[in-house]
Amino acid sequence: MKDLIIVESPTKARTIGQYLGKSYQVLSSQGHVRDLPKNELGVNIEKGFEPKFETRRTKNIAVLREAAENAKHIYLATDHDREGEAIAYDLYAILNRVVKNDDAFSRLVFNEITKPAIQDALTKASQIDLPKVEAQRTRRILDRLVGYLLSPLLSRILAGNRFAGLSAGRVQSVAVRFLCDREAQIAQFAPEEYWEIDAHLRNGEPFVASATKRDGEKVDLKTQSDAQEAEKLIRGASLSVAEVEEKQRRRQPSPPFITSTLQQSASSQLGFSPKRTMRVAQELYEGIALPEGTVGLITYMRTDSVRISADAVEAARKLIRDDYGETYLEPQARSFQNKRGSQDAHEAIRPTGVDRSPDEVSGQLGPDQQKLYGLIYRRFVATQMTPAVYSQRKIIVSADPFTLEATGSTLQFDGFLKMMPDSKGKENAIPDGVKKGDILTLDQIESRQKFTEPPRRYSEAGLINLLEKEGIGRPSTYASIISVIQERGYAHRDGSSLRPTLLGQMVVDFLQRFFAETIDPQFTAHMEEDLDQIEDGGMSRQDALDEFYGPFATQLATLEAKVEEGASKTFRVETDMVCEKCGAPMDLRFWKESFFLGCSSYPDCKSTVNLPPDIEATYGDQSVLVAEALAEAAASANKTVACQTCGDGVMELKSGRYGRYYKCTDPECAATASVSTGVVCPTCKEGELVEKYSAKRRRTFYSCNRYPDCRYAIGDKPTKLCPACEEGVLIEKSGALVCSNKVCGHQEEREEASTDDG
Repeated sequence: MKDLIIVESPTKARTIGQYLGKSYQVLSSQGHVRDLPKNELGVNIEKGFEPKFETRRTKNIAVLREAAENAKHIYLATDHDREGEAIAYDLYAILNRVVKNDDAFSRLVFNEITKPAIQDALTKASQIDLPKVEAQRTRRILDRLVGYLLSPLLSRILAGNRFAGLSAGRVQSVAVRFLCDREAQIAQFAPEEYWEIDAHLRNGEPFVASATKRDGEKVDLKTQSDAQEAEKLIRGASLSVAEVEEKQRRRQPSPPFITSTLQQSASSQLGFSPKRTMRVAQELYEGIALPEGTVGLITYMRTDSVRISADAVEAARKLIRDDYGETYLEPQARSFQNKRGSQDAHEAIRPTGVDRSPDEVSGQLGPDQQKLYGLIYRRFVATQMTPAVYSQRKIIVSADPFTLEATGSTLQFDGFLKMMPDSKGKENAIPDGVKKGDILTLDQIESRQKFTEPPRRYSEAGLINLLEKEGIGRPSTYASIISVIQERGYAHRDGSSLRPTLLGQMVVDFLQRFFAETIDPQFTAHMEEDLDQIEDGGMSRQDALDEFYGPFATQLATLEAKVEEGASKTFRVETDMVCEKCGAPMDLRFWKESFFLGCSSYPDCKSTVNLPPDIEATYGDQSVLVAEALAEAAASANKTVACQTCGDGVMELKSGRYGRYYKCTDPECAATASVSTGVVCPTCKEGELVEKYSAKRRRTFYSCNRYPDCRYAIGDKPTKLCPACEEGVLIEKSGALVCSNKVCGHQEEREEASTDDG
């Protein structure tokens, strides 16, 4: 008889299987083996929120049962987090029906998939952590209560059909709210003018100093006349060096990666989405085929702890000493402090062996694996290296009544930057021959008009950082949160940022009106703390669910009563459009995954207006400003064109769920055509670029009308073929027209480009 080890994934099973002898059999559960049913609530609220679980993957379960019956001992080796602990318990519950002896089961826990780690874990087998299982069960029930009870009501009120597919999530809805709150801040932002002044000075070597103070107070130049007055005073002043300040700054290395910081760094440095980051990290963790066999290259990637084992620290220090010398080795082993509330179940994310450098294993890794492994490896080794040292220099210039300052820094010693160079410590040299009391010569004064800028939209990494800061979600959920809100159509990527869609803003508006507590960040963070308390044994599942469900059930009952009184009037979103037939305000409405405007006097007036799917509408305080965007959309293309199909008919411009298009008015023809930009395709030089709409990405793009013969496509609206290279098109970027061909670099002022959209 063999010992049976059950892990979650087949890849992990293969990797572990090669480490152990013939006395072990390693199989996979292929994920969760039990879950709540898909087509019913599956929670008996009257019986203390008792869950009803259904067995999944029955064919695989049959294989596991047979193996368990013939096993000497059964090791449950699923991931060491809440989800993994719950899977281990479910495996025990299912297999215990055929293996009645409880002593035949053990819990196997390890932080990395290497032969020594697995062999060590087998000597320290333990029991299932039942409080951790309770925490997972509570989270699953919470999410089911919100999703199953609220989503049909949301669909019924917003889309007129409980089966419309709109959904609310306990944590995901809070994430969308963050995006909507930021979008509201941007919409309400009013830019303010201000001016900056730079003085080009010299005392032998030239340098630039900026006006920072006037009469000892922070300089505040609001208008051009303020700037002109300041220029006049500085020109007439005696310019002398009031002070020269010099100091050293030591920049310390960052802690090793945890899940959130890995996702943030991979996003900003590699351009990876959180979902992509976790997929690649999973591959590196579960095992990569190397010449010596399959090896897990990194430790477990779902962690919020910066703790590192003493052995791993010593291995990194030996590498630094041998490869870089004592000057790059921090004298004492460096450790890092965990944030309050960190679970510390796992070490930080690190390479399982520093002897496997990125260069040495690059031949066995795919491109994404190479990039992410290199990022993790360098970050970890850098933690035991000396700080980078910068020499900072500030020259303070008296230009009565103004004070000017010139600051800069130069890198004196690279320290840990030897391992992971970046641009954070960008050098800006300041002349070192300038001394206090020196009289300076003014070469010129440069003044610049500036405007305050609105807050930036959150990037995927920025949203994860905010969720972590607010205590919402956990390392294992960040990637799925970001993925789900985009899959549901509540947000989409706009460049490097996440932008809420009109649907996302409408859903958040609805939830804030009727379920404010449910999507309140503080309340959601409090529920996460309750889950932590359950895991620590300080709170019961019943208490946590009672705390949540009481107010939630009251809100549900109140809203359901309003729906019965008149569903169509329960939730309305007014717009700034007026019905052309009766003069009543038009409301924003959602039907079959697309928006339209409907008269608020319905059913007395049934007038409607279609909306393009990605219209630039502004969601205000329970109202939508859409009139200006509709006018711009109507003006950006001819309202009618000749029908090329029948030759006699006229095609009218329409807006549908898949964007704008032309349709022939002749009912016998009814042909359709895409809206052309009038721009020649830069690839084939035969076709024209036309508007298309991606339902998956929920945004308009532009592609050649000769598709599939020509597959050229671009996300930004083209204005004309680039006159410089003719291999790209000019698109608007920061007020200028820039060639889409990165090799070209041609730019034009916006006014020089043709504005005829045909």
